[in-house]
Amino acid sequence: MKKLMGKQRSEYFISLFLSIFASLLIGVLIMVINGKNPIVGYSALVTGSFGSTYNIATTFAKTVPLVLTGLGTAIAFRAGIFNVGGEGQLYLGGFAAAYIGITFTKLPPMIGIPLAILAGAVAGAAYGYIPAILKVKYKVDEVITTIMLNTVAALFTGYLVNHPFATTQGKMGATEIIAEQYQFSKLIKLSTLNTSIFYMAAIALIIYYLMEKTSFGYELKMTGQNSQFARYGGINDKKQMIVAMLISGGLCGMAGVFEVLGVHYRFLQNISPGYAFDGMLIALIVKNNPIGIILMSIFFGALKTGSISMENATGIPSELVLVIQSIIILFIAGEAGFKNIYKNWRLKKSSERKVGEENA
Repeated sequence: MKKLMGKQRSEYFISLFLSIFASLLIGVLIMVINGKNPIVGYSALVTGSFGSTYNIATTFAKTVPLVLTGLGTAIAFRAGIFNVGGEGQLYLGGFAAAYIGITFTKLPPMIGIPLAILAGAVAGAAYGYIPAILKVKYKVDEVITTIMLNTVAALFTGYLVNHPFATTQGKMGATEIIAEQYQFSKLIKLSTLNTSIFYMAAIALIIYYLMEKTSFGYELKMTGQNSQFARYGGINDKKQMIVAMLISGGLCGMAGVFEVLGVHYRFLQNISPGYAFDGMLIALIVKNNPIGIILMSIFFGALKTGSISMENATGIPSELVLVIQSIIILFIAGEAGFKNIYKNWRLKKSSERKVGEENA
């Protein structure tokens, strides 16, 4: 059984690699059609992502929220409950951390920072609990409720930072700067990479162990694959869904926390450019594999960082990166269909060969 699962996983990652390769080739065609040199374009993309210490730092800084929201989405998806509300959970988690940072300004960092992280995680988890309990108890579609709650969270935090918690430095849709002892140190000068990457690495390791090496992870997988079978096997599927959603919301909330404590040092009205949605796509692309999420997050971070340099250096629009991402998703979504087409083609060729041999 393990060998079969290992073979299927290997086949999937081979198809993923081929999808990425094919999407890059299509990117080449798009550049050529528009009169651009693809070698120059992709060289600028790679240089913009990894060509200097600053660029590498910027790439990994963008990776942090993608990994956390990707893992958060994956753990919910694995339990068969679809958390599309990571963005709202990120917003509430970020605001909770900012509230601690501007309110409890006398706490030492050894107490204040864990308190801010905990507050953000609890806020995200509590917001994830709402659609989870509606799903489990009242059969309300969690996709609809989580999408709606995203808007509620964005509008609610937008009100807070423009009115009761607005900064006195002008109308900028933000809170005051958090106390200095809450601010994570920058690792590379002028870049946004900060010590939150170490927290992210530790969290990713814990989630990997939880999902892949524990009975809890196995029960999550069984619940997601067939909740009725899991129930007959003695697994409380409803409890698993709720716990998975709490963890999922907590992880997305922590993504917001690290944006506040490590990047902006305050909560902004538009603090996320869609990190949770990108994290969800990453989780779907790698089929909720924790290691795959980390690697694909680095790839997405590199695309986002390098696309700006590519546009500045060559005039190739940075939107090309969105095209590449969309094509990867298209190929992954059609993986089963492509396999069936290939299988049918081989069967047809085999039957034609047999007919040819019989006629001969």
